[in-house]
Amino acid sequence: MYQGLTLSPLSPRVGGAPGGITPGFAAPMPFGQWTLRYNGFLSASFQSSIGKRACVEPGQSATVIHVPPQTLDEYASFVGTNTMPGQWVGMNFAYGNGVVSANVSLNTWNPTAPTTYYQIGSQLFLLSAYLEFTIPQIGPLRPRVLAGYFGPFYGSLAEYGLGMYTNPMVGSPRGVGELTVIEYRLRPTLTLFVEHGIMGSRNGNVPANVVPTGGNGSANPVFPSAWIHHAHVILRRTGETEVRTGLHYLYNWAQDDRAQQAADNGTTREIYENYIKDGSLTVLGWDATVHNAVLGHFGAGASYIHGENAFPLRGLNTFGGEGNNLTDRWWGPSSQGNGKLFALGLNYNTSLGRMLRPSYSADAPDVAINAGFVMAYTLTNTLTFPGTGPVTGPINPCSLPADVDAFNHRLRYKFAIESVYTFRSWVGVALRADRVAPNSKDSGETFYVLAPRLVFRTNWVSHETISIIYGKWFYGPRSHPEASSIISGDVGLDSQLIAFNVNMWW
Repeated sequence: MYQGLTLSPLSPRVGGAPGGITPGFAAPMPFGQWTLRYNGFLSASFQSSIGKRACVEPGQSATVIHVPPQTLDEYASFVGTNTMPGQWVGMNFAYGNGVVSANVSLNTWNPTAPTTYYQIGSQLFLLSAYLEFTIPQIGPLRPRVLAGYFGPFYGSLAEYGLGMYTNPMVGSPRGVGELTVIEYRLRPTLTLFVEHGIMGSRNGNVPANVVPTGGNGSANPVFPSAWIHHAHVILRRTGETEVRTGLHYLYNWAQDDRAQQAADNGTTREIYENYIKDGSLTVLGWDATVHNAVLGHFGAGASYIHGENAFPLRGLNTFGGEGNNLTDRWWGPSSQGNGKLFALGLNYNTSLGRMLRPSYSADAPDVAINAGFVMAYTLTNTLTFPGTGPVTGPINPCSLPADVDAFNHRLRYKFAIESVYTFRSWVGVALRADRVAPNSKDSGETFYVLAPRLVFRTNWVSHETISIIYGKWFYGPRSHPEASSIISGDVGLDSQLIAFNVNMWW
């Protein structure tokens, strides 16, 4: 880098850092000194779906345009395909030295002025706030401790992120607590990581007179204060082909008498408010990734989720969501959060240019291939009733409530393949196809999605893209949103989507 005698005239005019010492912009700082680091990501989208009016009267158009879209592409839902680009703004700040740093992230998935009527509680703002301690090496051990409010992810299948779909294959605990990571170098290319954490819900139990609304984040008095305990063992081998694999254990539970209500609400089948049992969620998981600069990146993961009276539990986001989503969408409302879920996921991405050209250059036309597969199987074989113990063992399906039997022994799967052809430094084309089968008991719910898009950027390798997307849904005769969806059921599903998305990462 060119060395000058003074600051560039383009350097910003700012005050001195704490202590009166300000380094030159772009100048490296010693590792032991206090420094500020910053990175982030933004994605902003316009999304609109196109459908047909059910009954056309004079002065009305047969074609209708809906914002937000009325398609089956809701985030974190199994019927969602990630075809529709999401909104997200995240800024991460870290201030510290080689021993300790304070980490804060500012995030929202609804960057509006300031919010919208249908997602009032979406301003996450301070999503994470924690200290990270890098403890001096103790013999062959290198410990690291995180303490504060944060939420790690386990079961990410892609090189950067979760993969073709948005649910973590293992889970993500979130709350206030600690995470201790001990690194042990077994061999020069083989490292063992042992992680342990325990955290509690920051909000805990809300007062009995609070009415759940979007403005208070759907705070429900029947949700008790909950805890999460988790432990992990991970092996990583470095080299030309990097391999990482891990085993995971997560446990979410509650023992809070304040959630008990004076009377039962007969309209809620998920829970008896006057007889709230201590709930628990147990997650056992495995994941592995293989990365090679030429062959690409492959990820696989699986998890087993067991819930007992789990409906009111918060804090642990499993493959099927928290306790309320697991109950409503995976085990049936009358199950009250009692059931099992088995999940498996695969993800692969590669570059044909890297595979076929010995002297690959990033400044050349290329075809990127991304593929993903997810399947899940549910059992609802334990029911609880007020004043009785659990009914265990094999149950005659005829004895199950209809809304529970619909989820018992139910298989779901979906897969997608995407191709991105970058033929100029500033533009590329992409095509994605998905098949979603959300119910092995009713093939009429199966549907397909086809989504071409144009991608613009400033150069072959850049940090930003602008995408124009068209999506087409081919619904089955009985395709429908999942329970507790924000998509209105009385409007009907649209089969077409147009979207304009801009994003940048730094």
